[in-house]
Amino acid sequence: YDNSEYSSCNSGERGSLHTWKGYSCSVTPERVLLSRPVLQAALGTRHGVLLVEGGQVYSFGEFPWKQSQVSEVGPLKPVLESALSGQRVVAVAAGSFHSGAVTEDGGVHMWGENSFGQCGLSSLTVVPNPTPVAVLDPDTSPPHTIRVLELACGEQHSLALSAQHEVWAWGSGCQLGLVTTIFPIWKPQKVEHLAGRHVLQVACGAFHSLALVRCLPPQEARRPLPDKCGQCNQLLYTMTDKEDHVIISDSHYCPLGPLSSHTSASAPGLQPSITDHTDYERRRTVAQNGEVLTTTDSDISAAGTDSDRTVGGVGGAGSQSSPYPDDQAVKEYLKKLSDTSLVEETPPADSLDLLTSDLLPGVMPVTTSSALNSLVSSCASAVAERVVSTCEALSLKKRINCYYPGVGGVAGAPGGVPGGFPVGPAEERVRLEESMQGKKSCSTGDIREEEAEGLSRRLSLPGLLSQVSPRLLRRASRPRVQAVPLTPVGGLPEAGELLPSLQTEVWSWGRGEEGQLGHGDNLPRLQPLCIKCLSSKEVVLVAAGAHHSLALTTQSQVFSWGSNSSGQLGHMACPTTIPRLAKLSEGIRVWDVGAGAQHTLLLADGDCYQPILYYSGQQVREAAGPHTHTQCTEPLLCSTFCLGYVSGVFAGGQSCVALADRNVTGFIASLHELAAAERKFYCKLSSVKNHILRPLLDLGENYSLGPASTVLLQSLARCYSRLCHLTGQHSASLTANLRRRRDVKSLVMLEHASIFLDTYNEYCCSVGNFLVMGGFQALAKPSLEFFGKCPELLQRLAESSEENIPLSDLLVALFYLPMRHLHEYGRLLLKLGTCFEVNSVDYQKLQDGCSKFEALALHLKRRRKEAEYTYHFWKSFPGKMTDSLRKPPRRLICESSNKALTLQNSGRFSVNWFILFNDALVHAQFSTHHVFPLATLWVEPIPEENTDLYGLKVISPEETFTLLACSSMEKAKWLRSINQAVDQAMSGAGQSGSGAGQRAEPPISRTACYTFYKDSRLKEATYEGRWLAGKPNGRGTVKWLDGRIYTGTFKNGLEDGFGDYVMPSKTLNLNDHYQGHWKEGKMHGIGTYKYATGELYEGSFQDNMRHGHGMLRSGTLNSSSPSVFIGQWVHDKKTGYGVFDDITRGEKYMGMWQDDQRQGTGIIVTQFGLYYEGAFNNNKMQGTGVLLSEDNTTYEGEFSEDWTLNGKVSNLSAGDDPAKF
Repeated sequence: YDNSEYSSCNSGERGSLHTWKGYSCSVTPERVLLSRPVLQAALGTRHGVLLVEGGQVYSFGEFPWKQSQVSEVGPLKPVLESALSGQRVVAVAAGSFHSGAVTEDGGVHMWGENSFGQCGLSSLTVVPNPTPVAVLDPDTSPPHTIRVLELACGEQHSLALSAQHEVWAWGSGCQLGLVTTIFPIWKPQKVEHLAGRHVLQVACGAFHSLALVRCLPPQEARRPLPDKCGQCNQLLYTMTDKEDHVIISDSHYCPLGPLSSHTSASAPGLQPSITDHTDYERRRTVAQNGEVLTTTDSDISAAGTDSDRTVGGVGGAGSQSSPYPDDQAVKEYLKKLSDTSLVEETPPADSLDLLTSDLLPGVMPVTTSSALNSLVSSCASAVAERVVSTCEALSLKKRINCYYPGVGGVAGAPGGVPGGFPVGPAEERVRLEESMQGKKSCSTGDIREEEAEGLSRRLSLPGLLSQVSPRLLRRASRPRVQAVPLTPVGGLPEAGELLPSLQTEVWSWGRGEEGQLGHGDNLPRLQPLCIKCLSSKEVVLVAAGAHHSLALTTQSQVFSWGSNSSGQLGHMACPTTIPRLAKLSEGIRVWDVGAGAQHTLLLADGDCYQPILYYSGQQVREAAGPHTHTQCTEPLLCSTFCLGYVSGVFAGGQSCVALADRNVTGFIASLHELAAAERKFYCKLSSVKNHILRPLLDLGENYSLGPASTVLLQSLARCYSRLCHLTGQHSASLTANLRRRRDVKSLVMLEHASIFLDTYNEYCCSVGNFLVMGGFQALAKPSLEFFGKCPELLQRLAESSEENIPLSDLLVALFYLPMRHLHEYGRLLLKLGTCFEVNSVDYQKLQDGCSKFEALALHLKRRRKEAEYTYHFWKSFPGKMTDSLRKPPRRLICESSNKALTLQNSGRFSVNWFILFNDALVHAQFSTHHVFPLATLWVEPIPEENTDLYGLKVISPEETFTLLACSSMEKAKWLRSINQAVDQAMSGAGQSGSGAGQRAEPPISRTACYTFYKDSRLKEATYEGRWLAGKPNGRGTVKWLDGRIYTGTFKNGLEDGFGDYVMPSKTLNLNDHYQGHWKEGKMHGIGTYKYATGELYEGSFQDNMRHGHGMLRSGTLNSSSPSVFIGQWVHDKKTGYGVFDDITRGEKYMGMWQDDQRQGTGIIVTQFGLYYEGAFNNNKMQGTGVLLSEDNTTYEGEFSEDWTLNGKVSNLSAGDDPAKF
C-alpha cells in the first residue's frame, strides 16, 4: 500500500472506515472517526488493526496480550500502536489472536498471542507490543535479511511474502508448508516447495494457507517430471487394461509421506498421514457403446483385483506395490498380445463408424513426463505392429474417443486403500475411511460439474484387445490445422511488469477437514499443492476465512469452497471440497472479497458505478442475544448500506469493515466508472471468446473455408485473444488502483498508451483482412447451422436491435464492437481531467491520453469503412482478376468504372479501368491488367493553360502515361487520392513521420523496392534504395536473378559513383567482384576487380573496360609471388609502356605494348642473368639487339625468336674460349 499523500483531492474525502456485524434491515454500519484516512484494515477473531496515511497503525477490539495495559478498546475508538511510531508501515495483517506489520524497509513487526510461535519470538507466550522479527536467509553467509512485502496471519501461524516473491513461514501446524514434525517454528523458514515460483499473494485461514502464484513460463512448464516417487519408488504413471479400453493414470498416493501434526511438538501421538503427488483427480473412461462412465479410484482398484498386490503399512516389512501393472509387466503383456493372432469376419465398410478425438478449442495439450510417454508409446507400438499384420482382415466396430476432461475434481479412494493406510490410532483410520466413503457418494456430482474445467492427465485409450481399422490410420495421418490458443502463452511480452498477470494458479496446504484446501477431499496437505481446476480461471485475489476459502477472478466471478456451516460459500447448503461459483445475479461483477469466521463479504459494481455490497453466511443479531445466529446461504445485497464509493472490504471473526471515499470533486466517481467500464468490457470480451470465437474456430476446422480464410480466422483469433488478455490485465490494474492508490499516476493507459494503441491497431487489421477476403460470408452457412435461424445470442452480444439482419453482418458487427470502447476510454479520461486544474500536470496527461484514444477510434472507424467498401467491390469485380488482385491487406480507395478517368491517346474501342488501392494503382484492360506499386509512383498535374484537358502525368519506373479526367473536380479528386495513398503507403513502411497525413503531396525523393519487368538491362532484377521521379537515384541495391548484385550509388536510373558489383562465374562456381567508381551505368574511374580466375586488377576503368594506368596480378601463386603487369591499358588491352614480371617463364619485360603484345623497344631480364635489349614485333624478338650474359659477355647482332644469334661476338671477357661460340 502506498502511503504517499494524495495529489488529486484532499485527504478528508478518502479512506473513511465503516464497521458492522452480520446483515439485516436493522444493521447499520458505524463510522470510525480517525484523523487520517485509512489505507488498509485487517480483522482477527475479536480484534482488528488499521493502517492509516502516514504509516501509523491503530488497533481496536480485545487485546488479552496487553496484560496490564488496556485489554479492550471499542471499535469506534482505536488506539495507536506507539511502538511503531518511529516506523513507516506499508502493510498490516491480523490472525485470530495476533497481528503483524510490514515497514517501508521490508521489516516485520509482530505482537499478540505467541503460544504456538506465530509471532516468531521464542521464550514468549504473548507479545504485548509490536516487536521486530528477523527474517533471515540461512543459506547466505552472513545470513542475509529478507525484505518482506506483505504478511498473512492465521490462528497458529504466519506467512510472509518476500520481495523475491517467495514465502516464509513460522508458527505451528501443517499449514506452514514446511517438511518438519517439530513445532513450533520460532524462526521464519522458507517454504521450499514454492521456491522458484513467483508468488503474488498469500492468505491464511485458521489452519490452512493459500498462495496466488504466477504460472511458470512455457519453457519451464514443459520440463519433464520425475518418473517415480522419491520416497516409495513407485511409478507415478500407471496403465491398466479394462476389457475394451486402457486407462493411463498419474494418481499416486505415497504411504511414506512426512508426518502431519495438528498440535505442537509437545503434544503426544503424532501420526503420519497420506501425502499425494497429484490432486485427487476424477476419472473418465469410455465404455464399449461410447458412453462416458464416471468412476473413482476405488472402482478402478476393485476392477483390477485380478492382479496380485502386496500392500504393506508404514514400517512393515513389505512395501506397497502399485495398483496398476508396472512398466515391465505392461511390456510383457503387449509383447504377448502382439504375438497373438485373431481372426474374425470383416463387416461391410459402410458399417464402420470411426471417430477420432479432437482437442477442445483453445485448450493446450497436457505436458506429461517421460514415463507416461513411454507407456503410451509402448501401447501404440504394440497395437501398430498388430495392425500391420491384420489390417486387411480386421476392422473396428466401436467408437474410439480420447477425452480431456476437467482436473481437480473429487478423488476416489486410492488403490489398495484398506491396506494402504498408515499404522495409527483407530480413530484416525476410521476418520480417513469415512472421508473416502463420503467422496464415493458425491463423486458423480463433482465430476459432472467439472467436466469442462480444463484438462485431465488420465487418458482412456482403445483396448489392446480391440481391432483397429486401416481407415483409422489413414484419418489419423491427415494433416491437422494447428490449434490456436485463445490465451496468449506467457501473456503479452510488451506489458511486462506493468500490468498484473492473469495466468495464475492457486496453491493450498494445511488442514482440510472442511474441504477448505479445494483438492476434492478432506485430507491435510503438508506441502503446497496446486488447485488445478482454478489454473485457467485467471484468479487475481484469494481470501481465507476460518475454514473456507475464496478466489476472485478477472471475470468478476467468485469461487468458494470449504465449510458452509452458515452458508458462507454462497452457493449451497452443504460444504464442498472443490471450488464452486457463488450464486450471484447475472451482471453482478465482484471486484473485492473478504472472508470471516463464518461469513463472506463481496464488493461488486452497481448500476450507477457506485459499488454495492453482498453478504452471505452467519447473521449476527445482537439485539436478540449474544448467541442468536441465523444463516444466509446465498449472497444478499446490502441495500440499506449507504457508504459512498467503497474501495475495499475486509472480514474477520464476526465483523465486517469497508473503506469508502467521498465524491467531492467527482474524481472518485470517475475513477470507479473507468474501472467498472473496463470490468464490464472484459466480461463482454470473454463471453464472446467463449460462446462465439471458440465455436467459430471449431467450425473453421470442420468446414472447408479455404486455406486463406482459415489462416486469417486463426490470425483474428490470436489478435482477439491478445486484446482480450490486455483488457483483463488492465481491468485488474484499475481494480488494484481502486483498492490502493486511487490516483492518476498509476494509470497504465496514460504512461504506456502505445501498448493499447498497437494492440487495437493489430486487431482492427486482422478483422478487416478477414472481412475483405470474404471470411465472414464463408462462416455464415456453418454458423447458421450452429447458432440456429434465430441467433439471439449473437444479436445480444453484438448489441444489434435490427431484425432479419444477415448472420454475416451480425458477425462483422460483433467483431468490430471492441472499437467502440476506444471512445469510452476518451470520454472517461476527459471526465477525469475535468477534476483538475487546466494548468496541472495531471490534466495535461489526461487530455493527451484522451486525444490519442479518440484519434485512434476515428482512424479505425475509417479503416472499417475501407474494408467494407473493398469487400463489396470484390463482390462485383470480374472473377478472372479477383484471385490475382485480392489480398488481405489491400483496400480500395477509388475506381473509374464511371468513366471519370481515361487514358490519353487510347483506341476508340479500348476499355481502360483504373483502380486505386492502398498499395497499388491497377490499369485493367479487358482480361488483362497491370499493377503499379504506389511506393514507386509519381503523379503530376498537367497545366490546363490553352487546353481543355484535365490531365495527370503518371510516372512509374518503366512507364509514363497521361490520364484524362472528365472535369477539374474529378482531376483534383484523383490527384489528392493518389498522393494520399502514396504517402500512406510510404508511412506504412516507416518512412514518414507523424505528419505524413497532412502533406499535400508525397516527397519526390523516397526509398522503395521495385522489380523491373520490361527494361532489357534490369529485367526481372529487384532494386531497393532511393528514388527520384521514377528513377533510382542515390544509394541502393540491385539484385538480378542470375546472382549479380550491385550495391552503391545511382543517378538517373544508372550506376553512378562508388559501387560494389558481384557477378557469379558459372564455370568456376566463383564470383567476379568489382569495387570502384561508376559512370552512367558502367565502370569508370579508379577501381579494383577481382576475377573468379584469381586475377586482380587495380587501376583505371572506362566503359566497363580497363583503360589507363593499372596493375594486373595473375598466376597460380597469386597470394605470394604473382605475375604482375604494371602499365598502360587501352580498351581492356595492354597498350603503351608497361612492365610485366612473368614468374611462369622466369623473366621480366619492360617496354612498349600494343593490343596485349610486346611491340616496339623493350628490355627482357631473365632469372638466369641474361639481359636483352632490342626491338619486338607481335610479341617476338626481331632485328638488331644486345645480349649481356651473367659473365659480362656482350653479344651484338641479329636475333631470332629462339634467342639464336645471327651475328658476331663484339666483345669477350678475359679467359673465355672463342671456340665455344
